[in-house]
Amino acid sequence: MKPAVLFKNIHLISAMPDPAVPWLSMEKAWVAVRDGLISCVSDNRQDAVETLEGTAFTEYDGQHRLLMPALANLHGHIPMTLFRNQADDTNLHDWLFNVIFPREAKLDEAMISKGTRLGLAEMIRSGTGAAADMYYHYEAVAAAAQEAGMRLNFCCDCKIKDASGKEQVQPDLLEQAMRLADEAPDDLLRASMLVHSVYLYEEDVYPQMAQLAQSLNCPVQLHVSETRKEVVDCLQKYGQRPPAQLADFGFFKTSTLAAHCVHLNDEDRKILASPAITCVHNPASNLKLGSGFADLRAMMNAGIQVGLGTDGAASNNNLDLFRDMRLAVFLAKGLSGDASLMPAETILRMTTVDGMQGLGFDQSGLIAEGFAADLQVIDLNQVELTPLGKPASALVYSGSGSFVESLMVAGRWLMEKRELKTLDEEKVRYEAVQAAGWLNQF
Repeated sequence: MKPAVLFKNIHLISAMPDPAVPWLSMEKAWVAVRDGLISCVSDNRQDAVETLEGTAFTEYDGQHRLLMPALANLHGHIPMTLFRNQADDTNLHDWLFNVIFPREAKLDEAMISKGTRLGLAEMIRSGTGAAADMYYHYEAVAAAAQEAGMRLNFCCDCKIKDASGKEQVQPDLLEQAMRLADEAPDDLLRASMLVHSVYLYEEDVYPQMAQLAQSLNCPVQLHVSETRKEVVDCLQKYGQRPPAQLADFGFFKTSTLAAHCVHLNDEDRKILASPAITCVHNPASNLKLGSGFADLRAMMNAGIQVGLGTDGAASNNNLDLFRDMRLAVFLAKGLSGDASLMPAETILRMTTVDGMQGLGFDQSGLIAEGFAADLQVIDLNQVELTPLGKPASALVYSGSGSFVESLMVAGRWLMEKRELKTLDEEKVRYEAVQAAGWLNQF
């Protein structure tokens, strides 16, 4: 159900599409939502009400509240909530091959569904309305996202093993995933090809996958230069670094989410500066796994489009983008020695409109007429937000996902006044605990 809603006298902040007016901040805004879209943004009540004429609407009292776009989480493995607090204090390659992969081999579609619902509930509670997921059994993940009402860019592993154990690319698997996304209501889904990394598959598989992605104009999600070991191994095997090798395989010709991008040189950054690529910074996961620090200043100076991700809950261990915004900004300032780098408005744009575009949801991420009503309400009645000062600074430097009071996607309440409306939180948590208890005994 998509209610018509009038947000009244609410503090509003949003990036704007017009470079001449890059940021909108209104202390007493009237915002009308109808048929899943923002129908009016005004400082005048009558203007907003006129766009709701002929429709019964409810009013949302904006006193001590702030309205902003929903957040976009550009990299994660949502079902890995089942591994939360179970696979810690290990470097990435040991963590992946000795802990995660053996446990993932025991996952089935039902467990993935339960882990996904838990992750979606967590993201909804902390203001995230759209996410990327790089995992398996995409049908279960996509079904959970549609049930929850969240936007999702999911991944399809379009390979199967033949009788000899050799991986074969299957175009029909990717075509099926793309049809599922195209047919989803409310434009909630996008499909991508899953390409884990430059080091996980046999060499002859990569060009086949790249050619298939290009022929279907399918987006791609992959990990790039996450660790020094990945770079060193790629140099030893192929004679060049991961971005160049992936480009030689034929990738980066369709929309691409390139996660991590920690260990880059100038030539890497030139390759990744393609308009088709969004590099996804995952500061908490990179630090926790000992992978290193992505150089945001160098990436942005090279013209790279950058988004923000939490990664999975096995390596973060939470999915609250407010925490990662703060960490990303502090790292950028501290590592560069430049406190003016990455102002609050920049990271908020990165996690709203820029992030939504990276996921493929071009009509989201702004509070502007005609855009999707993907909105969150922040409760400003918090000790940590007193005095409020500059709203963008308050959100990034003092904010928390726990301050999110309500979340709306495509005009539908996913959470209203702290109550989840699309997921049964008690059931979600119970089922996830049961699945995790069985899975993590091994």
